Amino acid sequence: MEVDFFKDLETEIKEKLKDFGYPIPSFEELRKQHISATEAHLSYMHYDIKNLVLHFLTVTERRIPIKKWNIHISPQLQNRTEIVNLVTMLSKGEDANSLLSNRIKSRHQNDKYSHDLLRYEWGIYHLHFTKKRSKNLLFAFIHHDDIYLIDILPHENKKLGNVTWTNTDLIQTLHDNWPHVIARAIFKTDSKETLTTEQRRNLRENGGNTHVTVQDGTEYMPIGGGFSCSKLPVRAVIGTDRLVDRVRVLEHWVQHNEQAIRQAIDLHDRDIDIKLILDESYIPQVFEVTKKALLNLIPNDEEAVA
Repeated sequence: MEVDFFKDLETEIKEKLKDFGYPIPSFEELRKQHISATEAHLSYMHYDIKNLVLHFLTVTERRIPIKKWNIHISPQLQNRTEIVNLVTMLSKGEDANSLLSNRIKSRHQNDKYSHDLLRYEWGIYHLHFTKKRSKNLLFAFIHHDDIYLIDILPHENKKLGNVTWTNTDLIQTLHDNWPHVIARAIFKTDSKETLTTEQRRNLRENGGNTHVTVQDGTEYMPIGGGFSCSKLPVRAVIGTDRLVDRVRVLEHWVQHNEQAIRQAIDLHDRDIDIKLILDESYIPQVFEVTKKALLNLIPNDEEAVA
């Protein structure tokens, strides 16, 4: 029995990117954009697949899950007819990802023009009103099965004085109307710390996450989990290590437990065709092709246990 779960993982990720309608970066492209792509790093086990996983999880961090959402609308938007079509789309469970920035399709997710630091730092999405793009943007926050429509703002334009990507009024609106959805990010409740718009903008442009203090003194840590020094979402960076390690453990267990697998699926006299697949939540699963059976393997820190 031969298995190559990392090759399967590569195939799974490429298929999912293809299903999204997004281009698939080559390993060479991913190496070129990695600031640590020295000879030493290139020798790391599974270096290329880790870069591909990181790219994929960065993209999925930016996407809006396709489901029927419970819609909540802020007072600022109560009389805004522009949101009617979007509200209908989201409440019906239609795919709204075509209304996100086109930069989500970039092969180079840590290029300075492709980042979505608003999403990574504050957890806030911005959507256009049509696939052809729009001057104004709708800002929204997701929590479980609920989507909170915060406000409509124009694209950021320093010359016109438009502050969009670091506009703390977005956090203020969440705090004023739905504090329970961001309460987990409270740092303290009596803060005096404030940053100017320019300070916040400069810190973010240079890879610095910041706290936000709202009017009543509540200080919030980065609600979206924050971004790394390379301006990729922290959740994607951590998720990459977890996913790669889980695949490694599963592969090791399967390679050393053929008889246990045969017994579990009652397949003794034929070849076993074992593949790794990703479920809808991008959790790796072990699948036997002949029997069309998922194997319930639960990895711990050292090995997978049937």
